[in-house]
Amino acid sequence: MSTVARAPGEATGRHVPDGEQTAAAGRNTAGPQDGPGALSARRAVGLVARREISSRMRTKSFVLSTLGLLLGLGAYALIILVAKEGPAKIGVEPEAATMRPVLAAVAEGAGDFEFVTAHGDRSDRLLRDGDLSAVIGRTGEQLTLTVAHETDENLLAVVRAAASEERTTRELERAGVDPVEFRERVASSTVRVDALEPSENSAAEQFALILSSTGLLYSFFVFYGIMLAQGVVEEKSSRVVELLLSTIRPWQLLAGKLTGVAVVGLTQLVLLGSAAVVLAQGTGAITLPTAVGGALVTLGVWFLLGFFLFAAMLAAAAARVSRQEDLQGVVQPVMLLITTPFVLGIALLSKDAHDPVIEWLSLVPPLSPILMPARMLLGIAPLWQIALSLVLAVAALAGMTRVAGRMYANSVLRSGSRVPLAEALRLR
Repeated sequence: MSTVARAPGEATGRHVPDGEQTAAAGRNTAGPQDGPGALSARRAVGLVARREISSRMRTKSFVLSTLGLLLGLGAYALIILVAKEGPAKIGVEPEAATMRPVLAAVAEGAGDFEFVTAHGDRSDRLLRDGDLSAVIGRTGEQLTLTVAHETDENLLAVVRAAASEERTTRELERAGVDPVEFRERVASSTVRVDALEPSENSAAEQFALILSSTGLLYSFFVFYGIMLAQGVVEEKSSRVVELLLSTIRPWQLLAGKLTGVAVVGLTQLVLLGSAAVVLAQGTGAITLPTAVGGALVTLGVWFLLGFFLFAAMLAAAAARVSRQEDLQGVVQPVMLLITTPFVLGIALLSKDAHDPVIEWLSLVPPLSPILMPARMLLGIAPLWQIALSLVLAVAALAGMTRVAGRMYANSVLRSGSRVPLAEALRLR
């Protein structure tokens, strides 16, 4: 640093009231910023950003949290693979062997069953040992279903449907009607279902996508936003900010801190997102969007937009206080803005992802950075809505950074009691 600012009143021991400290600190920071050897804005922001990246990525908390989250994902994938059972084996005794094609046809889509040949002498033992889930036999014209303990309702429905199918075939043949021709006529009269916006995912998979996308963005906004706010208060209480502002301007310091912390958060988000995609594809636990790479890039873009928007407000709010104990009171309104879209995303998207209310809410910042990525992963967001939400988010970010920069500049050099909001927003 070319100049070190002396804390107001330090040399003389004279007590300086809180209200006068801003002016005193401002006098200490005026010269070096405007001199011939002053740093350019780009270099100043870059230096602060590199400082944030270097100091935060080397901390044990960053390394351990990243490793912990990756291990957690790996453990979850392992649990899915272990718990994922193969098809239930159903024994079919020789007396009912003619039913196997009908059983297989009826069971398609009704459950994961594999029909194998079983002999009565060994069926009971195989059932008790768990090698077979059930045994299908025949007594006269009636099918029998033998189980070890409880009946699988899906299997029972399959056996009943197969028995009904066989009986229908037999009655048609007795009446002199060709069963194949009759079924073709019936099939031609069935109802065809056309979906205007078909979904690639089941209801359970949709909920998993909603929860994972909104939850991931919400947790990252909160974690790294609070980390930035705590850093602002720490620098202010330790008077380090006065040394920094003797060389660079307040908005340059704020921009550098935002950029550095955003890069750290984006790095961890990309690592976790890539690992989650690999595990999801490897385990087959969830059907991912066709263009999964584009979805990850989009998630990263929305993270940056949302982080800069929320973190700028958090940093500006944190600059109003000088103690960590007072931080929660000033950041609470911003935390509410982050929590609201997360709660709405879980409640409304899970109920009806096509609800017009959630569509319009996903266009409006600060709700869009959390709601729109979830709708995009579900594949239900039209291109014009995505483009409009991005334009509105960028416009909101531009306006908020100006307000946040003013609050930060008006508050960061004032110590003592909390800076009133009206004074923090005052145009100087």
